[in-house]
Amino acid sequence: MPRNLFGRILVVVDGAEPSVAAGNYAVQLAAQCGGELTAIHVVDTATMDYLSHMRILVSEERLEFERDLATSGQRYLEYVRTVGRASGLDVRTVQGKGNLHQTVLKEAETLAVDVIVVGGWSASVLQKDFSSVERQLLMSEARCPVIVVKAK
Repeated sequence: MPRNLFGRILVVVDGAEPSVAAGNYAVQLAAQCGGELTAIHVVDTATMDYLSHMRILVSEERLEFERDLATSGQRYLEYVRTVGRASGLDVRTVQGKGNLHQTVLKEAETLAVDVIVVGGWSASVLQKDFSSVERQLLMSEARCPVIVVKAK
């Protein structure tokens, strides 16, 4: 019997509209293909380290900012879990810390995922947004297919 191409799916969520679309898409993909779904949110402490080093972010602000991002991330993960539950899926959630693309790729390798699903971004955002660069690195360094979902 052939192996399920989408047996293990990892979706990256960050709360942006394309990320929400990616979460919904990943749930549908897992439900239709009978796959296992894991949602991951990464608190980008690498960028915070850089901002702290450049004295743009002081340590007190950083700790509060990191806590806020972690709390927001839990809400995004819970959203995917709730949508998955409505489709009959038990969605596993992971919250990581560190560099976005490295953290996601490490989790993808640990889980031996078949595909990574991410939200899309626009060219204008690409020039200004750290996370856009991270998503590009994620796509170029991934050892499995990456599906980019555009918000409708």
